Amino acid sequence: IWIILRNDDGSPKLDANGNVQPCLDPACTEYVQLTEDGELPPEYADKVIEVEFGRLNIARSPDRVLTHALEEALSKLDGGVYGTTVTLDPAGRLVIDGVTIDSPLENLALYASLLSTTAVNGVVTLSVTVDNEGGGTTTYSFSIPESDRLDIAASAFAAASDKTGNLTVDSIMGISGFMEIDDDLSNIVSSYTYDRTSTYTDVQVWIMYEVSPGVLKPKLVNILDVVTFNDLPAIDGDSNGIDRFAQAADDALQVLEYVHDNAIDQ
Repeated sequence: IWIILRNDDGSPKLDANGNVQPCLDPACTEYVQLTEDGELPPEYADKVIEVEFGRLNIARSPDRVLTHALEEALSKLDGGVYGTTVTLDPAGRLVIDGVTIDSPLENLALYASLLSTTAVNGVVTLSVTVDNEGGGTTTYSFSIPESDRLDIAASAFAAASDKTGNLTVDSIMGISGFMEIDDDLSNIVSSYTYDRTSTYTDVQVWIMYEVSPGVLKPKLVNILDVVTFNDLPAIDGDSNGIDRFAQAADDALQVLEYVHDNAIDQ
């Protein structure tokens, strides 16, 4: 799977023959057209760029695996109220009664559910019904404002990823494609906006730092001061769309890596 030229909603930008156009650099300033029958010209075989998925390949697991993961996540969130008993950690992951939803599988299942669930009156209600061993069923559900859907989805995608490396438009669209929710993402992402500074301005974490050889003390630091972020290429040169969603997800991943390596519980 290659990095390809894409539209602002994440869908492939096809050539006149209806083929994708593989990129020759990460920013897609140069790209190549396939032959009319969809083959890559041999001279470009070593120049196109493959997409790295890493741990996100769990998206290829059987449906029952992610269904069970969603059951596990929503059983924890069931009855929780977003903004009170359910909050967000520094990387934007959901936290219920002080406990973070940190399972990669559960976060990937939440990501899929967030994208595929239809909002009603400005509210997205994630829901799953489980068959009980003794008979009957139990339904678990959790609601968030539609306005926060993509922010939480971006952080959930980051939480499902390797804690090192980068996320890109193509890794997100590729995994979403495996899960058959790429169209759902494209349908809602075009108007998505994201600003790193406003997102993390007030986000702080406690770390241990060395004040003298062998002597450590806790210190409260601002995320924007300590995390090294990556600036992803923009699509169409605007400030909204799939590239902003990918930026939000990659920023959440960098925060998650920093917190994992440095933060302490208080």
